Amino acid sequence: MRYLAILLGVALVAPGVVGASVGAQAQQLDIHIDDHFQDEFWSETCGVDVFIDIVADVKVTLVYNRSGLVVRETDKAGGGTITFRSPDTGKLFSFPFQPSQWEYGAGAVVGSDVIVSFTGLLGHVPGFGASDAGLFRFRGVVEGFDEQGIPEVDFLGFTDVIADRGNREPDSAAEICAALTDP
Repeated sequence: MRYLAILLGVALVAPGVVGASVGAQAQQLDIHIDDHFQDEFWSETCGVDVFIDIVADVKVTLVYNRSGLVVRETDKAGGGTITFRSPDTGKLFSFPFQPSQWEYGAGAVVGSDVIVSFTGLLGHVPGFGASDAGLFRFRGVVEGFDEQGIPEVDFLGFTDVIADRGNREPDSAAEICAALTDP
């Protein structure tokens, strides 16, 4: 009886050990983003210079398949912010940097599809209507890899939207410009 219990115990534990050694592996990377740039679209749309500042400490988790290709990525950015500002008017507003999930199908290679999902508060202009919030899921294409092996993605101009659920404000461009230009 004791021999049967030992065999059963080994049979239950062995697949987990083997699966861990040949199955999916994960890696977590800590990345500090401190990116500041003038946004041509918003500058043209609003008629004043508009800069965007993205500051966040992102925890990136990459999950690999048995072939060593990235199949999933989760990005979490506690405390990160995205700020719109205009030095012309001295006005600015910020909203939280949102987590994202990236699905690379059978594995990320140059030219392969990726499905990106953002959930939560996607933007809010203080003093104006409701916030953009909910689920925004779209398709992109892997165009390369950075020095840490994280896939770099072309978002295709956000034209290949798979899901867009939640609250979307149709006049968000007007609200953004008003928040940066109104006296």
